[in-house]
Amino acid sequence: MNNVISIIENSKAAYFASIDENGRPEIRALLNLCNPKKYKGLVGKALVQNGETLDLYFTTNTSSKKVARLRNNPNVALYFCEPDKFRGICISGKAEEVTDQELKESFWQKGWTMYYPLGKTDPDYTILHVTSEKIEGWYDLNKHVFGGFDD
Repeated sequence: MNNVISIIENSKAAYFASIDENGRPEIRALLNLCNPKKYKGLVGKALVQNGETLDLYFTTNTSSKKVARLRNNPNVALYFCEPDKFRGICISGKAEEVTDQELKESFWQKGWTMYYPLGKTDPDYTILHVTSEKIEGWYDLNKHVFGGFDD
């Protein structure tokens, strides 16, 4: 699991796949709040390991298609990678919108007013919580699977 955490933390972005109303996946890039070089204040908060399960947190606009989709279908996938090292991790699981204002405020970062002009209480500011069900990766020239089933 240490390699999984390393790939997540070193990935420049988090690629988030959700399912539209017709059952088709769509992928968007998110700020990788799990990257400790970019978000030092979120270490131990944006990425939490519980055995072979990970809890990950991200920010997005409440008005985004991502939020509307996960309200209808919480099944999502995340992809993190280090392309220059041929290392990648796909996390499948469930996503939920965080409504706890205190938790949302604890994630708030300076500079996010460019995305959320009203600040940490902006109704368009949302935190997403993803709980892994299956983690599959490619690193050290091998496939690795945690949780779920090896298809």
